[in-house]
Amino acid sequence: MRIVLRPIVEVGILALLCLVALVWSEALKAEPRQLPPVLTQSGEPAPTGLVSRERVTLGGVEQTILIRGAEESLPVLLFFHGGPGGSVMPWVDLFQTSLLEENFMVVHWDQRGTGASFSKALTTDDISPERLVADTLELAELLRERFAQERIFLVGQSWGSALGFMTIAEDSSPFHAFVAASERVDWVKCLNMGYDWALEQARASGDADLLQELEAIAPFDAFDEADLLVQRAALDHYRAGDYHTPGLWDQYLSYAVEGQSPYYSMEEIQSHIQDLELSSAAIEQAELLKTYNLFETLPSVDIPVHFVTGAEDWNAPAALAREYYDFLDAPQKSFTVI
Repeated sequence: MRIVLRPIVEVGILALLCLVALVWSEALKAEPRQLPPVLTQSGEPAPTGLVSRERVTLGGVEQTILIRGAEESLPVLLFFHGGPGGSVMPWVDLFQTSLLEENFMVVHWDQRGTGASFSKALTTDDISPERLVADTLELAELLRERFAQERIFLVGQSWGSALGFMTIAEDSSPFHAFVAASERVDWVKCLNMGYDWALEQARASGDADLLQELEAIAPFDAFDEADLLVQRAALDHYRAGDYHTPGLWDQYLSYAVEGQSPYYSMEEIQSHIQDLELSSAAIEQAELLKTYNLFETLPSVDIPVHFVTGAEDWNAPAALAREYYDFLDAPQKSFTVI
């Protein structure tokens, strides 16, 4: 059984990106434009900065990485996007700071089947948690060799956080530490907590129509597509979903649709529609997600783990992440709420 966990806002991007071909000129079908340089915090180009978009072969599949950092001797930080299929590479310049690039060689990776790593030759059989974990370990080895580092840092956001935990459970030896942002911990419990919170908000605020919709799906089924659509719409209504800051979604959407990103070609932006569907079909399976419970599968790790979670995020509730943080046995750990 396939379920759809994709947020409501991504439904909008699927429709709007379909218009890209009508809006952009033929010239934008070329490869991404010249990449912007790494800047110091004072706004000057870093003299030894490295900016490179590259193709690498992982598990026999060509994939794309983006590297940005002030100098090649810096520690490597490998970032996992969410989703699945939710590349952030087109928007790097909107959130990645000079402070980060002055302290790390930051590597963004479009996972197989995603964004700049999408291929029409790939099928759902080519994409699985096991294959992505194997790709991760192979990429980590490539980066360790290239930058002559014994270990690198690993950061994962949302789905990427889940992939990070699956990776260090398999082999933590390539990594200094893991930073888990917006971690769901227990997939079923997480979704149920989001529903319960939205129901409380509807009752407290007197939103009769929304309350009726939420009560109509009780008892909430975390693996029912219709129930999930109602739950996600309610979380978005109360600004507790993917976009809490007013206007942020519009900013990111227009940035992509208007072709402002130097990291993606028009063809890659258009393929976002297909890669979201491919990754969703491959990963978002009830049989798989029902088993994602870190309390049961990962009670301890042998490297430091640092949690970052949003105080207003009920897609990945901070309370549940905190419960796992307290439970987890790790040589070093921290918990940050923003």
